[in-house]
Amino acid sequence: MSRVVRQIGTMVFSDEDQQRFAVMSGDRNPMHMDPIVARRLITGRQVVHGIHVLVTALEFWCREQPDPLVSISCVFSNPVSVGDRVIFSQLDEAGQPTVLEAVVDGLPCARVTLTLAPESPVAGSGGIQAHVVGADERSLLERSAHPLDEEPRYHEGKRYALLLDHSDLSVHFPNVNRYLGQEVLASVLALSYVVGMVCPGLHSVFSSADFSLSNAAAADGSLRFAVRKYDPRFGLFDIRVDGPIQGAVKAFLRPPAQSQPSVQELVQHVRPQEFSGTKSLVIGGSRGLGELTAKILAAGAGASIITYAHGFKDACAVRDAINGFAPAHCQALHMDFYVDRFDSALIDWNSLDTVYFFATPRIFRKKADVFDTRLFQEFCDFYVAKFYELCSFLETTLTQRQMTVCLPSTVFVEERPKGMAEYAMAKAAAEVMAQEINRSFKRVAVLCTRLPRLSTDQTTSIVKLATGSNVQTLLPLVRSMQRPRAL
Repeated sequence: MSRVVRQIGTMVFSDEDQQRFAVMSGDRNPMHMDPIVARRLITGRQVVHGIHVLVTALEFWCREQPDPLVSISCVFSNPVSVGDRVIFSQLDEAGQPTVLEAVVDGLPCARVTLTLAPESPVAGSGGIQAHVVGADERSLLERSAHPLDEEPRYHEGKRYALLLDHSDLSVHFPNVNRYLGQEVLASVLALSYVVGMVCPGLHSVFSSADFSLSNAAAADGSLRFAVRKYDPRFGLFDIRVDGPIQGAVKAFLRPPAQSQPSVQELVQHVRPQEFSGTKSLVIGGSRGLGELTAKILAAGAGASIITYAHGFKDACAVRDAINGFAPAHCQALHMDFYVDRFDSALIDWNSLDTVYFFATPRIFRKKADVFDTRLFQEFCDFYVAKFYELCSFLETTLTQRQMTVCLPSTVFVEERPKGMAEYAMAKAAAEVMAQEINRSFKRVAVLCTRLPRLSTDQTTSIVKLATGSNVQTLLPLVRSMQRPRAL
């Protein structure tokens, strides 16, 4: 049985592409549209709409003038990010449906199975009932620029209808529009709105779509849909759709961006004036564990400078929250490790008592191979080279005191999750370097502690895993960083 694989196109999705697709589909979920919001989500970067990847694959394929389509089934296995170079390929095997794949750096991100006439529909689409949502039962949706953020039970028993956008789609997808027709293409695009804006809405991850194209005669200018089943174990929605296309989509309810306790909530854990008179630099303090550290210090009357590379609004929010509790106890400072030099920062380094190194690149990455040399080098440049550069700078700059610098490590060094070899290896290398600094430097001492898996933007996942307590883990660390003083 012969199997033929050939490349049919490449695409690098830009922010402009995101904007155009949002206009066509109505899906303006922040994970697709806002790079700052997206960095706090599970992906860490702006995600290309899954349906955009699907339709782009069809656009390349439709150049081949294929036989009429019966059904389309698509599984989104990994997110495509803005700026990724996506390679689209066609897999043909005798007696089997045509398969299109979207791949980034060797990693499959979407797999589209096409069933052509006169073959029978693929498994999963043949069992779809002919009528999902009756015209007299539906709730007509007004398109909104803001995604819903409702509990899963909100959608139970509801039957929706979404009017299709009848704008000319041939400008952006001429091949698909000609081959499928305006009504069907508008329905496929509307699936993005269904998932990204309605159900699950704000906190959504598109998992799969499986639909037939044989129902166009029943079209009434709308796409009807309803939740058939919700599985709370995995946050998985099974949504039935009916209209010019007919079938099912599945989507996960992903964890929202992780929030840290307020300063007011931390007061009950910290002794009054415990950190009074201290000033700390928290590198990477605009979110996550850096944010929490600055708040712990403020709860004990300690001052801090928090740095950020991209999250200006996040840093300002943390600064304002701290200063609202303890006026003038927090400053926010831009510092990008990839660009800025330490000696150019507007910091009186000799006024600091401690430095916390919480800055980090994204730790969960898409990769096809067991080991990625470029990824390992990126982590080493950050956790080893940049940290050593910081300590070397402090060693030559400090004139009045010894300073303790916190280098958080991770239990992933010895309890390594699958696919995180490069991260764990770089963290292990940083631990060795910290030991060497402590042997050789006179004014800088490194406190390197392996932290358990904690609740941060970097560790969130679809299936929630047990984590340690952020506060109960960090508070002893912050205390150990301070010089002994009378309380």
